Amino acid sequence: MDSYNFTPGVIITGVLLLSLAIFSVYISRVYLPARIKAAYVKSITVLAAAVETRDAGTLGHAQRVAQLTMEMARRLGLDGDDLDRIQYAALIMDMGKARVPQAILNKKDPLTPEEWEILKSHPRLSAEMVSAVPFLADIADIVLHHHELWDGSGYPDGLAGEEIPLESRILCVAADYDAMVSERPYHPRPLTPEEAAEQIRLGAGSKYDPRVVEAFFDVIGSKQTTEQKALAA
Repeated sequence: MDSYNFTPGVIITGVLLLSLAIFSVYISRVYLPARIKAAYVKSITVLAAAVETRDAGTLGHAQRVAQLTMEMARRLGLDGDDLDRIQYAALIMDMGKARVPQAILNKKDPLTPEEWEILKSHPRLSAEMVSAVPFLADIADIVLHHHELWDGSGYPDGLAGEEIPLESRILCVAADYDAMVSERPYHPRPLTPEEAAEQIRLGAGSKYDPRVVEAFFDVIGSKQTTEQKALAA
């Protein structure tokens, strides 16, 4: 298990970066005008990218998930501060992976039961980081439950149906879709967008909230229409 240890420098650097990003979010939410707020959101994106460099195949994952999540959320009636909250949650949801051994994150072979339990700890670790900061505490539950599944088979708490926060249900679909179409150690051949969308469709009512799946297909259908129009122009 020695390969799973972190050096103090790595841990301290991660804490400092997270503190900077959290302070930036606070400043952006409380003091700064909207036009400057984007710069501070970018700081969180940079932090997410720093964590993603430890997890092969995830670079850009948080940013893509945040964009897809916000588009789905709009179709489900979220706006204003609620959209901000889900954007921050999408960018921060995997911060806990900074405390998961890199050997586990990048393992190509199936994880052992012990390793799987360690990996499953990352939503709780992320939520603990967020809940420790009063200005972000309102997104802790969203982060904590983004791997819960509609039928109760997810983690960390096995919530089911509408027990799961709506924002977490949206994040779950968006994050799973992006993972499917990305190259990862555990599936070196990513699915095509069509294959991944079919997996999301098949998971409606079991893994995923059917209403969220409907919003997902509204988003990707709209994107396809836009792309077709651009090609025809």
